Amino acid sequence: MTLVEGRRDRWVRYPLLLWLGIVLLVIYAPMGLVLLFSLNSGRFLTFPLESFSLEWYQLLFADSTFVASLKNSLILSTSISLTATSLGFLGAYALVHSHFRGKTLLTQFLITPLAVPGILLGMALRVYCFRLGWQFSLFTAFLGHLLVALPLAVLLLRARIQQIPLSLEEAAWNLGAQRWRSLLEIVLPLCLPGLIASLLLTFTLSFDEFIIAYLLTQFEITLPIKIWTLLITGFDPTVNAIGSLVFLLSLSVALMAQLLLFKREKDTGGGG
Repeated sequence: MTLVEGRRDRWVRYPLLLWLGIVLLVIYAPMGLVLLFSLNSGRFLTFPLESFSLEWYQLLFADSTFVASLKNSLILSTSISLTATSLGFLGAYALVHSHFRGKTLLTQFLITPLAVPGILLGMALRVYCFRLGWQFSLFTAFLGHLLVALPLAVLLLRARIQQIPLSLEEAAWNLGAQRWRSLLEIVLPLCLPGLIASLLLTFTLSFDEFIIAYLLTQFEITLPIKIWTLLITGFDPTVNAIGSLVFLLSLSVALMAQLLLFKREKDTGGGG
């Protein structure tokens, strides 16, 4: 009976693995080609390749506008990551441990920005900032990105906080600890994997975002806007180098976040 079940599992597992491989190939093959052509000395995306070269990366880092856009993206993404995770932690803790009428409705309202198309959200924010008389800059882009990143941080951290027994905090309170101290010394350390995952995912979300940044900035462009400018003004081989760098950075950050989330789930399962 065990042998039959083992063969049946293999007949199910192998097609699923094959299908997973096909899906990954379809998703990552285009970026693989971009990475390949970024190392090619030829200007055009054609085979056969001419020769291995880092020329486009050298030209890229010699471009002052690229360096400035990369700096803007890093500043914006880091600010969003820290702010969204800090506010998201406090918001998630309040949602988990507070009880009031309309709590479910409020939670759904908080995550609404994730369901709104980026173009609509960006246009609404552009009109709103214009009506207030604000100049479009990295600050207005920061507000737009925060509106999207904050719900993501709340969802991630709320799931983690819900898994922490309230009895741990109650024990600290009974021993004389104030609420803020139990929050810092008990809840915060237990949330550390979720906090790091939130930092990484919100960073990636902001770093890769184009539509809101395009609508809410003027002269302080971000890296996705720089890529868009190169594409619409005529093909430039340095686009392949930029795309490769952004892809590798985003993939690395996303994988780190997923590993931390997996570790959190594994630790939680082991503890249960």
